[in-house]
Amino acid sequence: MTEEIKLGKERLYNAFMIGAKAVINEKNQLNEINVFPVKDGDTGSNLSSMMTSIIQKSKIGSNLKETLDSISNAALLGSRGNSGLIFSQFFYGFTKEFNEEYMDQNRLIMQMKQGFLSAYESIEVPVEGTIITLMRKWFEFLKREKDNHNTLYEHLITSNNLLQEQLFVTMSELEVLKTYNVVDAGAKGFSLFIDGFVKGIVDENLKLEITENDYETFELAHDHIDEVITNRFCTEILVESTMHKEDIISEIHNLGDSIVVGESTKYRRIHLHTNTPELVIEKLKKVGKVVETKVDDMKKQSDVVNHRKHDICVVTDSIADLPKSYIEDNQVQIFPVSILLDDVIYYDKLTIKNEQLFNMIKESKEYPKSAAPSLISIQNLFSYLRTYYKKIIVVTVSSKMSATYNVFKKVIDTYKDDRIALIDSKQNSVSEGLVVKAVVEMINQNMSFEEIVKKTEEIKDKTKILVHVDTLDNMVRSGRIKKSLGKLAKVLHLKPVVSIDETGEGVVLSKSIGLKNNLNKIIKMVKKAHEKYEIKNYAIVHVNNMKLAEYLKIKIIEITGFMPDYITDISTVIAMNSGMGSVAIGYTRKD
Repeated sequence: MTEEIKLGKERLYNAFMIGAKAVINEKNQLNEINVFPVKDGDTGSNLSSMMTSIIQKSKIGSNLKETLDSISNAALLGSRGNSGLIFSQFFYGFTKEFNEEYMDQNRLIMQMKQGFLSAYESIEVPVEGTIITLMRKWFEFLKREKDNHNTLYEHLITSNNLLQEQLFVTMSELEVLKTYNVVDAGAKGFSLFIDGFVKGIVDENLKLEITENDYETFELAHDHIDEVITNRFCTEILVESTMHKEDIISEIHNLGDSIVVGESTKYRRIHLHTNTPELVIEKLKKVGKVVETKVDDMKKQSDVVNHRKHDICVVTDSIADLPKSYIEDNQVQIFPVSILLDDVIYYDKLTIKNEQLFNMIKESKEYPKSAAPSLISIQNLFSYLRTYYKKIIVVTVSSKMSATYNVFKKVIDTYKDDRIALIDSKQNSVSEGLVVKAVVEMINQNMSFEEIVKKTEEIKDKTKILVHVDTLDNMVRSGRIKKSLGKLAKVLHLKPVVSIDETGEGVVLSKSIGLKNNLNKIIKMVKKAHEKYEIKNYAIVHVNNMKLAEYLKIKIIEITGFMPDYITDISTVIAMNSGMGSVAIGYTRKD
């Protein structure tokens, strides 16, 4: 007979915190052994994000139920990735149907079982050898060892030792784990949590500091193996809804795979791998209020882990207009800028495209606006990139036009090291893209980190953008210009040429009556710049107006004698202000 011990809110809360910190401390190793379901190297970062949310957002309540609910809600809100969402459901199940002041041995076993069942039911297709196997084994070991020990502490320690041994048995249950000779990263994360949790129960005075090493690396066998990623984007949506998991899965099952649906009393968090995240969001808008979305490009993540070209990484925001193929070929890391429309956050170039935006604008009473990035989203980005790169160069849209630069700066300042350089491009759209392209070229030339940063500061001051705005309707709706000026411009067919001054502020360089006059002004400005300084390179972007972009290209070739670096679409963030039909040229001077 095991000696009866009752666990109160303080003891359990402390055990959860120690378990969470134990996972955070092994973040890098979990990233390195992450090979299932996709070898994208982010399981450690995802679990660390969830555990950090638990530490920061949960609290000891007035009773044990309130305390456990606080942990469960923090876990769901902070969950990221396949394993993170499954893990959050373990916490949710652990708190379900519990209203007692204390938890004894029998109730602890029962709640662990509820945790496993809740996690299991959240997965459309459970796979053995993964985190769900360890969750089941943990409950089974607790049940089997219940009457074999004199104290709860001995019971927990023995069960935990069996779980740690079982972790390595799971390696034989999944072919991909045998191929790489590793355990599943999610399963390892669960074993780490339970190990910390048990130690926290056994020793109520135990404290654990977070000591993760961002630059530690681990060897992984068979790194040369490539995998086919069928559904490219790891997509997560938090919805305020009470719809049953099965019904939500039924709504989206044909849009991807690796579907996991997590829940709390108020929210549902949906995870899946898909090629059409924008369609997933449209579907889930019918389920309930979309509170939060997240999309990760798993192919890009896989390339960083398996085919990293350089030790220096370049990061920019999605406002920097570059061709998709160039971004992929050169492993440019894009931070998507958020667009808020009808209380739903969309991600520029990921979950919303220009044509979709303008259709939504027609149907909405509100006008979309860009939203400042969250600190945690940038922290998560750096948590991942710092694992794999020695140096990072961040180039942002002008700080005078967006809060993006300042949020990046807040996060970077917390690291207090010289591994990350932050550059305010004082540009946007195509001119920002040209600055990023210059950084990429210098990285490809194997220039030093310090030299690249210095050169970029010079290049950004030699870069210019000229934008032809076809209609001022969007600028009126967004509040950037007065309605009276917009009406006058419409009557007179007034077209402005918009640019950016040396401080990074947007300016109107001229206004012309009619399209032809406006384009001629842009062409003359380019010609003057070429004659005075000589243009080194240029690029053209547009909003659904390739015909006008091609016309501008021909005219600029006549001036410079060479082709543009590229022609591509304008960022959705810029398009919502410049409007349909707008065209822009960016160039960099040689001087």
